[in-house]
Amino acid sequence: MTKFAAKTHPGRRPGPNEDAIGWNAERQVWFVADGMGGHVSGQVASQVVKSCILTGDPQCSMADTLIQAHLAILQAASADDELSGMGATAVVAVIVKRSLEITWVGDSRAYLWRRGKLTQLSRDHSFVELLREQNLLSPEEIRNHPQGNLVTRTLGHGDPVPSVVRRSLRSRDWILLCSDGLNDELDDEEMAGILRESSNVDEAVDRLLAAALARGGRDNTSVAVVEYEGTWFGDARQTLFGSPWLPIALGAGLAILVAAVLWGTGRLK
Repeated sequence: MTKFAAKTHPGRRPGPNEDAIGWNAERQVWFVADGMGGHVSGQVASQVVKSCILTGDPQCSMADTLIQAHLAILQAASADDELSGMGATAVVAVIVKRSLEITWVGDSRAYLWRRGKLTQLSRDHSFVELLREQNLLSPEEIRNHPQGNLVTRTLGHGDPVPSVVRRSLRSRDWILLCSDGLNDELDDEEMAGILRESSNVDEAVDRLLAAALARGGRDNTSVAVVEYEGTWFGDARQTLFGSPWLPIALGAGLAILVAAVLWGTGRLK
């Protein structure tokens, strides 16, 4: 039903990788978490998020699971002074049948790649995103804003509310998840160009990471690409019921049926 590839890289910055990636292919769950608060505490925070997602109750919503991760980070930080102030962002993709659910806190992102077009599904919980929504800055000003990394919601701080979006999937859709180490180095057009030139998800992940490192690799960078393969029945149903010719075909079929009935009863000569 799906193919996927995921990798994380420490980038060219010193210290350990504070990002974490993970998945549960059986549950159709994939995620990227980006820790913050220092090399040690950031790494711990992202691993707490990873553990909560992978071991959490599958009956719980992913939004509730991220809140549980938030509480677990707070608990770990309160028990160790060296972890004080740690936090993490996270973005999670869950596929159920033909439906995609994206849940996130912070500025780790989710995109949909469909028929040569890249669409951002998540919206950063960040200061510059608030400015963008108010049309106060141009895209170039937003990209180079000195407070571009100021996140307004994080797990482990305050009272974060996860955001959720849902989309119907089509066969051969790709879902891209990433930490800000990718989109800080590459804009959406550059990412789209790489996806367009990639023949499969493994190549896409390798090329995206290589491009981010070539651009500078100033931060830990994590990338996951999931390809939804769909099912024959689902694709056939979507093709049939999504066709503009369906009402015409149904109307013509009904007319033929009525004519046949009238002819058989002798009322049509």
